[in-house]
Amino acid sequence: MGIRHLTVLALATLVALTATDVAGGNGGVPPAEDTRKKPAETTAPADAVAKQYDVKALVARLRDTSAIGFFTKLALKNQIDDLMDRFRRFHAREEETPLERLRDQFNLLFMKVITLCQDGDPALGQEIAKGREILWGKLADPGEFARL
Repeated sequence: MGIRHLTVLALATLVALTATDVAGGNGGVPPAEDTRKKPAETTAPADAVAKQYDVKALVARLRDTSAIGFFTKLALKNQIDDLMDRFRRFHAREEETPLERLRDQFNLLFMKVITLCQDGDPALGQEIAKGREILWGKLADPGEFARL
């Protein structure tokens, strides 16, 4: 699967997610009247979300899902292992790849996983998507990466 194909998949997923947000009422249209009431907090603090985002549990769910075929899972595992190896070399200062390029590779692979889950196991795809920044933080930080 070439880079162009992954880019098209990533763009298609972003368009689909944006269309879902607009159709679901999150299109940014202000309410008809302003009640001046403070809205109830519906999101958990960042620390609570980070603690709830269990990478190992999500990996197990990815292995078990029927939304992704066996050979696709095998290809994904190889791509994830390659990316993890790049991060290992980056943190060990053995590779000169800039962090921004690793971020691009991470985003492409992340979108690929979400796209693969989107039709067959949307709950898993949404759960994975919630932790994009948490997972990136773990990969980019040398101390957190060592604990993975």
